[in-house]
Amino acid sequence: MISKIILLLISISFILMANTITSSFTSVNKILIVKLLMMFISLLSLTVFFVKSKRFQNILDNIKQRKRFVIVLFLIGSIFILTKSFILHSEDGDYVVGNDVVSYFIQARIFSTGSINVPSHELKDFFTTAFCINDGKYYGKYFPGWPAFLAIGIKLGLPWIINPIFGFFTLIIIYFIGKEIYDKETGIFASLLLLFSPSYFTNTPNYLSHTSTLFFSTLFFYLTVKTIKAPKVMTSLLAGLSLNIAFLIRPYPTIAVSLPILIYLFFISLKKKKLPIYHLGIIVLAIIVALLILLAYNYIQTGSVFLTPMEYYNPFDKLGFGLRSEDISIEPKPYTIMMGLKNMFLNLALLNINSVRFLFIFLFFVLISKKDKWDIILFGTILTIIVFHLFYFARYTRYYYASFFALFLLAARGIKISSISFIKMFPDNPVKSLHYLILFFIVIANIFVIINPQSLIRDYELYKKARGPFNLVKENNLRNAVIFLKTGSNPQRNSKISFYVQNPLNFDGDILFVKDLKERNAELMGYYPEKEFYTYEFDQKVKSGRLTRLR
Repeated sequence: MISKIILLLISISFILMANTITSSFTSVNKILIVKLLMMFISLLSLTVFFVKSKRFQNILDNIKQRKRFVIVLFLIGSIFILTKSFILHSEDGDYVVGNDVVSYFIQARIFSTGSINVPSHELKDFFTTAFCINDGKYYGKYFPGWPAFLAIGIKLGLPWIINPIFGFFTLIIIYFIGKEIYDKETGIFASLLLLFSPSYFTNTPNYLSHTSTLFFSTLFFYLTVKTIKAPKVMTSLLAGLSLNIAFLIRPYPTIAVSLPILIYLFFISLKKKKLPIYHLGIIVLAIIVALLILLAYNYIQTGSVFLTPMEYYNPFDKLGFGLRSEDISIEPKPYTIMMGLKNMFLNLALLNINSVRFLFIFLFFVLISKKDKWDIILFGTILTIIVFHLFYFARYTRYYYASFFALFLLAARGIKISSISFIKMFPDNPVKSLHYLILFFIVIANIFVIINPQSLIRDYELYKKARGPFNLVKENNLRNAVIFLKTGSNPQRNSKISFYVQNPLNFDGDILFVKDLKERNAELMGYYPEKEFYTYEFDQKVKSGRLTRLR
């Protein structure tokens, strides 16, 4: 009895320490190694405890028979996501914080008015927002798919709810994919693993495009599986439509995740009479339509069908190797294949923390076991997006997010296979529901380490602090004013003050946030003679912003 308690305490202690001790390490590599080592010790202790405790095995065995327990877990996770999104964004109004977020949100506001772009201000240099084009036309630099959906949320007054909806339905579709190609249990495991993953809790309650891309990529994959198993024109049309929309949101990862199953669809269309090739033709036609829409959008915005707003805004933000930079204000630096490989290996290591704990152990079990066609297609989906992103210089695991349905389905399958392998290795000590223990451990580890009320409070405080200029205007009840945002006054370390240049689309609102152009400020003051003028500056010493009245 005492030994069991000690094992349980060791497991809990190492889960908790994984989040505290690693904070003293400055190297990302050291953080990963220490965190994974602590997690492994915790899992090992819990497994030994589980093997010794028949009572706990029976409890877990009883839980898995109860569907209500799974439903409760889904509800708890979904409510937490919705709550986080509401707390962070419900008071945004027309002002948001973040880098890419600002560009998406401004373009969504433009779409919500029924326009594709709006005319720039006569003194446009004051109104240039980072990641937005302001060359006589004012609009965001990103592809139009996600802003179009976000515009619906803006029209409804609920933009913060759109991504959580996409996230919730992604979980359901992943369950149905698992059920279709493997079994119900694998589908449930994959959905729960995604729901309680740090990546899901980071990407879902925000205004970025990754969640919607994952939803439509997952829906496309599911409908294509249905087309392969029971070909119907309507299913093919819906699969094509899903791929079309995903392409308009994020073209590059969409091509990557769709390629393996489309290649498989092509080959079986040639071999099987039951699957006429026109089903593939319908899906390919959808891609062509999406491409034509995108080319037309390019032409309207940039004047060239082949020049995207992203590349027009920053010629060094594109695929391939050479000089690259994330923004026009950052000096371009060489990006090489070796740097791409370094980024790739670091991303793959981070996936063990941000997606599924010990992900590659579970993927390894799938690799060494007997594989069916779906295993190969799912592995191909993950491998393709990894290889594709070698050619893009920015390093973030979220760039793999469109393939996460494949990643989590394979992880769920690997957990089940590892459980079976363990039982075969120790036939004299049969263990019930070991795969449920592993699932339980991963969920609890994520809740303890990443997903907890403290992180929600911390995110809220950081978000509130980042909204400095907007909050000060509101607190001081300013009316009919122009706020000059002084360069370098942004409290966000990885952002710029230009992201705060957010205004009514006709540039004629009660409050205007503009760039501080110093000696040129008199031009704007003459343009708005009836307004009051202030400067906003962030004091790094006291870590707060201040407003100073000019007129």
